[in-house]
Amino acid sequence: MRRLSWQELRDVCVLAGYTSSRTKGDHLIMSKPGSARPVVIKMDPNLGEDIVQSNKRTMGLSTADFEALIDQVKGKKKKK
Repeated sequence: MRRLSWQELRDVCVLAGYTSSRTKGDHLIMSKPGSARPVVIKMDPNLGEDIVQSNKRTMGLSTADFEALIDQVKGKKKKK
């Protein structure tokens, strides 16, 4: 699992159908209708692999699906 910035993880969540619902301190809370739990993202420029892995599980994504979304996000950044 790759390390990501909080902005990259936020963009992955948006692609997976999540929306920003609120912030609490330095945490961004993202939710999706029908999802059992919200995704909590610490606004840190370098998130640890354990945090990324935990949020992947919370979203219910397979590793292949999650990596595909990361590639989409990174591809968008390169075009800017």
